[in-house]
Amino acid sequence: MDLAQYINNRYDGDFKKFVTGEVGSVSQQNHIREIVNIKEYLGKNRHAIKQRPDEVFNGVTVKTERISLQYAKLIIKFSVNFLLGKPVSLSGSENVIDELNKVYKKGKYRKVDYRILSDLERYGESFEYVFIQDNVIKSQVIDPAEAYPVYDENGEMIAFIQYFHVDYVDYYVVFTNDKVYKFNNSQGEDLRLVEEKINLTGMPIHYRTENEVDFTRGYAFINDIIDILDGMESLLSKSFDGYYRHIMGTPVVIGQSLTNAELPKHGNGVGYRLDDDGDFKYVVNPFDHSAFKELYGTLRNALMDISQMPNVVLNGSTTISNVGEVAIESIFALAKIKADMMSKYLTDGFEQRLERIRTLLAIQGIELDDTEFNSVSFVYNVSMPKSDESIMNVIQKLRELNAISIEGIQDNISFIDKVAEQERLAKEQGKTKE
Repeated sequence: MDLAQYINNRYDGDFKKFVTGEVGSVSQQNHIREIVNIKEYLGKNRHAIKQRPDEVFNGVTVKTERISLQYAKLIIKFSVNFLLGKPVSLSGSENVIDELNKVYKKGKYRKVDYRILSDLERYGESFEYVFIQDNVIKSQVIDPAEAYPVYDENGEMIAFIQYFHVDYVDYYVVFTNDKVYKFNNSQGEDLRLVEEKINLTGMPIHYRTENEVDFTRGYAFINDIIDILDGMESLLSKSFDGYYRHIMGTPVVIGQSLTNAELPKHGNGVGYRLDDDGDFKYVVNPFDHSAFKELYGTLRNALMDISQMPNVVLNGSTTISNVGEVAIESIFALAKIKADMMSKYLTDGFEQRLERIRTLLAIQGIELDDTEFNSVSFVYNVSMPKSDESIMNVIQKLRELNAISIEGIQDNISFIDKVAEQERLAKEQGKTKE
């Protein structure tokens, strides 16, 4: 089903009705609500523990602890930097790679890739639109909270709507295969078309993780750890209250008081005048430290396992001391598995990106050979802890076997400035010939 048939079948051929109807549909709004909830959890600290009510005792409100843990942010930062701390490099025919590297540098695609993976980690999906502006090929990463992709019955994207609301005005950017339309109601009127232009690169690229419920949308991995974090925050907050009462005790007055005063919440250093048969004491609430440690440790280990984050990163019980590279790789095994999985999601989108870049280069008069273009692949350099000495030994052996070039060595050693070293090598070779 193409877009025209879709609009005819569902919206009686009314394009504006299609735009507002898709944005307001129940399925789209439910998905946007999930994304907004994640945004508020990460950005506005709206954790479940913040809804914990205060306690009321004898008519007096006692404030309870509401400790929130920001592990989710740290896990996301680690995952993104573990895979893209070193930028993705292109491999393939030198002629094609040179052209693509120029595009990547001018379009600042390192930042684009970082933003895309950040969205994938947070929301399970990301959207990228490739375009050309002032003869520079660029990409716009669209906020998933503003994204409304439209799919047909076969799971093919037939339209994409970006919707956002600013200063009481609704803005709609509608992408079709051949046109981009911009609508708004800025003058207090009904929706009106304000711009229409040719679309050179088709639909925005939809990066998405696997979703067992809806194959057209991604699944946010952060949902797997929020319940665990909620449990950790609840246990920690309630334990804080319990431990404070344990060390302070609960003041208890027995008998008739001869002073007209209420005992303050923090009762240390205060006194009461009591009748002859009266008594005053602190009742201590027992606190099981070992039970708390076991429960909290279990939740924390579960958090590390589900997030696939090495325990040592968050100063866990595991320590690294004089261990070999194989041992380090085993500690980071789960993180490596997740990085490999995320790299596949990225590669699916990157391949579509290159097709769009190729189209725009052809418009600029730069033709790329099919065979050379199809040879392009993406190389991910995960930030795995490694010994510089072991890396140098491997490179030396490869060089002795003529299995790696000088340029390849420069690409694989982070502390070498490749461009500067190539210029110096050229000067040295020139002096040698003289």
